[in-house]
Amino acid sequence: MFKIHFKPLDCLSLIVIAVSLTGCAANPIGSAPPGGPPTATVAIESAAPVLPTRTPVEPTPPPPTLALHQLSASPTPTAEAAGQYYKVGLQAYARKEYMAALLAFTQAIQLDKRNALLYWNRAQVYLAQGDLDGAIADFSTVIELDPGNIAAWVHRGEARAGQEQYALALLDLEHAISLSPNEPSVYVNRGRIMQASGNITASLEIFSRALEIDPNYAPAYYYRALAYVANRPAKQLAIDRRVIDDLSAVIALEPENVDAYLARADAYIAGGDLDAALTDLTRATIVDPENITVYLKRGQLQQIRRDFKAALDDFDTILELDPESLTALVGRGQIYFDQAQYDRAITNYTAALRIDPQFIDSYVQRARAYAKQLKRDLALADLKRALALAQQPADKATIQAELDRLTK
Repeated sequence: MFKIHFKPLDCLSLIVIAVSLTGCAANPIGSAPPGGPPTATVAIESAAPVLPTRTPVEPTPPPPTLALHQLSASPTPTAEAAGQYYKVGLQAYARKEYMAALLAFTQAIQLDKRNALLYWNRAQVYLAQGDLDGAIADFSTVIELDPGNIAAWVHRGEARAGQEQYALALLDLEHAISLSPNEPSVYVNRGRIMQASGNITASLEIFSRALEIDPNYAPAYYYRALAYVANRPAKQLAIDRRVIDDLSAVIALEPENVDAYLARADAYIAGGDLDAALTDLTRATIVDPENITVYLKRGQLQQIRRDFKAALDDFDTILELDPESLTALVGRGQIYFDQAQYDRAITNYTAALRIDPQFIDSYVQRARAYAKQLKRDLALADLKRALALAQQPADKATIQAELDRLTK
């Protein structure tokens, strides 16, 4: 069963709350133009894409900088006073100072209890803090104050899905669809929740329905492709053309969509076409030359292809972008290990352990390098340390097997 891991991204591409607030010059938190990606991230793919919007919204200049201490401790309950706290909340949220934002929006609510926009923004803060209960409560208040607000129905549904309350989540999305039957983004959200609940077949139908409404709606192609991946038979070896075709549609609509290139590369790898995968990953580095995930995937692929120099170049690039990348250090160590350059491998594994002394994989890999150098005592010490740190039964079994092999 898939889970939706909720994290605050762009707000659902729908109608932002049509509520006025005197003195507010900024957009509400989470607002976005129609066509943006769904808010919750389904664990089909580690990262959801930033997909195209259909109607850009002109940016609004930020309000003048305010601070809580600049506001009266006991302001008169007016929309204008609430608006001051609202601005402070927006500014704090933009700085990721979530406690300050929460306090400011709560103060504003106390002054203007019937303003749905304030509850909406506080809900976004709760989401940023991982407080789904708080977010659901505030979205429910928005719905009570403004029953026709589609975005509130969708966001509450997503938050409920984050708690694995799929039946309630789908009811919220069904109601959102009844309010806006021609908005494809609502169908995409419903499809993702349906897939998270385990009903992949139904999710495919919903994504296809979104494309009937708007054949150029890239998120529907993307998430339908991921649903096809999730539904791929375990014994299927050939490339899944359905996945490739849908991701190609995303790329045609958005040539700079890195996540579509990454997903299509994965599909090519699953089908055994490493050359096509390498082409997509290289295109992705051109689109986003500072995307660590792209270099990581390409470096790993180059290692599989036994092009060690190219693999090292990619891991070196990662470490230039992030000198503390454990994955890059271990990956580089494995490349040196594969070339029997055990001293260099050990240097990289040790560097990773200096950053994270509890990184189990580094202990295991370094132990293997020590074993190749016939430094049995050092290898055993690393494996024993790894075994002491391991929590999962499978990890413990793997490490114990290494220990047994060395002690025979």
